[in-house]
Amino acid sequence: MGRGRILTLAAGLSTALALLGCTATEEPPDLEREPKQVGTELDAIDASDLQLPLIVEPLELVEPDWDLDVKHLGDVFLSARSGDARLGFSAVDSNGTTLWQAQRPTGCTGFTVTADNEGKPLAVLTDSASDESCTTEVTASAYDLETGEQRWGPTEVPGPMQGPGSLFSSDDGDEAVALDPDTGETVEESSNSRVLGEFQGTILSVDEDTLFASDEGKTAWKIPLSDHDWNADGLTAFPDQTEGLILLDAQDGSGPVIDAESGDILDDSASEIARDANSEMIITRDRQGLTVIDAAGTNELPVSLPKSVVLEAAVGGLIYLREGETLRVHNAATGSIARGYPAKGSGVVAVPDVFTSKGLGVLRAGDRTLLATDRVVEESAEGQR
Repeated sequence: MGRGRILTLAAGLSTALALLGCTATEEPPDLEREPKQVGTELDAIDASDLQLPLIVEPLELVEPDWDLDVKHLGDVFLSARSGDARLGFSAVDSNGTTLWQAQRPTGCTGFTVTADNEGKPLAVLTDSASDESCTTEVTASAYDLETGEQRWGPTEVPGPMQGPGSLFSSDDGDEAVALDPDTGETVEESSNSRVLGEFQGTILSVDEDTLFASDEGKTAWKIPLSDHDWNADGLTAFPDQTEGLILLDAQDGSGPVIDAESGDILDDSASEIARDANSEMIITRDRQGLTVIDAAGTNELPVSLPKSVVLEAAVGGLIYLREGETLRVHNAATGSIARGYPAKGSGVVAVPDVFTSKGLGVLRAGDRTLLATDRVVEESAEGQR
């Protein structure tokens, strides 16, 4: 999601997007790199100055003090705050409890969440012992996402994390490697293939005529490039991906949406995707506009989409679109304008970001990152939040 922009709802609400921290180039200070278990429940914030989506109104919000993008797997969310010449990573669960914390140099903003072959969620953090900008002598280490226990690493990599997943490359792009989530070892590629990304243990690669995915060293599925008129040299993966899906760029800013497990092509040419974890609906922004893909099939919504429109999120059967400084909410089933916020109220608009299937997750409110927890708001005698 973009940062540093004021948004306005039809009801006259506004919000701004968070700012990224700066990257220094000095030698890193002494850091507490080893994850430290915390187990502290964050206090609920006063949300009276916010305009909250209806889907989270009954829930307590906490503020984990994050200003990087948030990643999650299962019920655990991971991000970091920047400042004081260091990054402060923290893992927070859906109850609003900080599970563990760790520090890294300010330039080591590359991180991801993935899973081992047993489905155990992992956090992969980058580091550099000699370079605050984290562009040389870069290493990667994996930790249990829930406990912070180290699983492997540090593993030397050719440069910063580029994504998707644990994909790293040198500054000039001449060398790129993906790491096996189980071992941290470099995934071996044949001389004529190129790795495109790592998707929770699935390694996606391309050679001169085939796109193929491997899992634990075995081919999971493959797609002939000639079937779709794809060019091997021009095929890349967008760095930010949606869980369970693969979005590729076929050299024109859009490309196929692929089911990561089966290899089924869900959309031939999409530029943006979102997944509603509540309903399992997949929303794509393609040449025709907005398309909803679910168990019932594919439904093209009657929604006008100028190039300036950005697909922000899909949560609870609603689609959140940003056009310039305006936020629009649509019904995912019909495409019609929907009521996503209370009819009356004022304050900064909190915009959904990443959510779990239980309707818990991250909101962006101005330059603040908030987490809607599974704790229910205790109403006052007047019935106010």
